[in-house]
Amino acid sequence: MGCCLFIASSMLKAQSIPLPQGRASIVLLKNAGEIIPLKRLDTLSIRCSGEKTFEPFLQFLGRYTTISSLQQDANLQIVTRTQGWQNGEIRRVEGYNILCLFGDSVKITQEERDLYDAIFYISQNTQRMQDRLSQIIFGGIGAGDTLTHEVGPFEEGEGLTSAGHLRFSFTSPREAGLDSAYLTRKLDSIALHAIDSGVAPGIQVLVAKDGKVCFHKTYGYIRYDSLTPVRKEDLYDFASLTKVTGALPGLMRLYDERKFSLEATLGTYLPYFKHGNKKHLQFREVLAHNARLKAWIPYWTTTIKKNGKYKRHTLSHDSSAVYPTKIVDGLYLYKDYRREIYKQIRKSRLNKDPGYVYSGLSFYLYPEIITKLSGEDYENYLKDTFYRPLGATTITFNPLRYFPKDRIIPTEVDTFFRMTPLWGTVHDEGAAMMKGVSGNAGLFGTALDLAKVFQMYLWMGSYGGERYISRSTLELFTTCQYCNEDNRRGLGFDKPLIDHREDGSIAVDASDRSFGHSGYTGTMAWADPDTGILFIFMSNRVYPTRLNRKLYQLNVRPAMHQAIYDARLKER
Repeated sequence: MGCCLFIASSMLKAQSIPLPQGRASIVLLKNAGEIIPLKRLDTLSIRCSGEKTFEPFLQFLGRYTTISSLQQDANLQIVTRTQGWQNGEIRRVEGYNILCLFGDSVKITQEERDLYDAIFYISQNTQRMQDRLSQIIFGGIGAGDTLTHEVGPFEEGEGLTSAGHLRFSFTSPREAGLDSAYLTRKLDSIALHAIDSGVAPGIQVLVAKDGKVCFHKTYGYIRYDSLTPVRKEDLYDFASLTKVTGALPGLMRLYDERKFSLEATLGTYLPYFKHGNKKHLQFREVLAHNARLKAWIPYWTTTIKKNGKYKRHTLSHDSSAVYPTKIVDGLYLYKDYRREIYKQIRKSRLNKDPGYVYSGLSFYLYPEIITKLSGEDYENYLKDTFYRPLGATTITFNPLRYFPKDRIIPTEVDTFFRMTPLWGTVHDEGAAMMKGVSGNAGLFGTALDLAKVFQMYLWMGSYGGERYISRSTLELFTTCQYCNEDNRRGLGFDKPLIDHREDGSIAVDASDRSFGHSGYTGTMAWADPDTGILFIFMSNRVYPTRLNRKLYQLNVRPAMHQAIYDARLKER
């Protein structure tokens, strides 16, 4: 009997391979209550029980959500059985029980047929078949095979169908309509050259097309010491990707519920903005970075006196009831410092000239707005409404609360504010002074979990058979709002340059409908509804210093992104 703990990320390097010819088949024999494909992942605590040889299967399942160990409580159990091995010692859980029978001679009784909620027959016990079974269970692909011979109480010809294309499937580039050799050669070449050139110690790239993850690869190491290779299950500091994976989905959901209005002003939801120079700023222009807001405020610099000591009610080297929040070892934040940040935003001058200026200021305010409009704590709201139902269980603020340090990619060696290497704490200074929970930065997560959020966007608000945001709202927020004023931005989302696409940070061939965002630490997510292409790029280009700008100078991300478009088979 074997089990393992695995969290929403496959450690396997092999890609899914198409179903072998001949007798190889996966047959769904029973599906009581149509529990296959699994739905409402936020309501399920899943464990897998069976032989130790099934660890790859656990890892395949773990791409979709957290799979608990056998010792933990669960309300859904997946039991594996092979020829000559019975499951008598496995206790059924209160909830749902799924039986997976591997091999031509595997046995099952009528009594067992009645006991399980769902039953699969898998003709061959190979990693290929385990891979496909995991995808059927979660709705990445559908079931449709039938039995070629009798299996216990099930007769030849029996077999049910189930829905697919509800979540990610995992396959080869060719199966997704891309030239496998070309794509691999190009992306490998660009990534390795970038690392050799000192762009970043390591890189991770994920490509999906039409909901099929067809390329997911890591390169290099987490630091330049070449000791620890980058792994798919590593968590990255999203940096400004937080804006479009944290605050923005919350605002879109509230917009759907008619609790949030784009025509409202800052003062509508935040009374202390009802006066002053920002009282007339509407959220439509604010989210499109068209409201004359300053680009940023270096909050931490306002905490220091001329003699180098910290001002009262800002930071302290000692913790206390008044300074309870640890920024890093030996540095603690004043309990109400958030109000000082709001004050500085409220008092900041507006830019003299109208037009596009990328500003993160309003994103410091959205957590309070979302909390007020939803009636829930900001972080809990995001996790309960989006991340857990999506199976994106690694996405979180302040990740050291839940994950060991060695699961997290380090960022900068801070030599001017926190005076320490940043590893598991948010890189952005402003977000750090918001206790690590902000709308402008602060989220961490894996590349695959980030991709789940963006695939939901790409499918116009749906994923896993659930609707999170309406199609009309996503189309509105991902549309350029002030193109006639030479501002390419959507509402929160970045968009392709209006002119001179070759100077941009994405593929020249990305469509006008495409959208995404980048992060200061070296991250990017970009989705294209016209082609179905999703591009996730993760790196820690700020390690050990943010002064490293080779990522931009060598055009690494646009070159990789364009390679995906160039690899489309129908155009080669």
